[in-house]
Amino acid sequence: MRIDDMSVDQLMELNRYICQRIHELREQENLQVLSQLRVGLKVTFEGREGPVLGVVTKINRKSVIVLDEEDGTKQYKVSPGLVRPLRDVK
Repeated sequence: MRIDDMSVDQLMELNRYICQRIHELREQENLQVLSQLRVGLKVTFEGREGPVLGVVTKINRKSVIVLDEEDGTKQYKVSPGLVRPLRDVK
């Protein structure tokens, strides 16, 4: 069935299904990232003013608290999907 041929009710049902699937995929991504994070791990994420390097201080189900490594005073509450662990460079 083409989307142009669907009724409003059918489109609303399709929308609910799509939104639910997007939510499930984001949850899976967050769980995968959370499984890789540990308190004390150095991480990076894209902040408002560019890349931020920091250390994980707390891990919640929906957010990660990161202490800015540059000055040690700024804390960020970041979605797990935005945080990337830093890899050791030799």
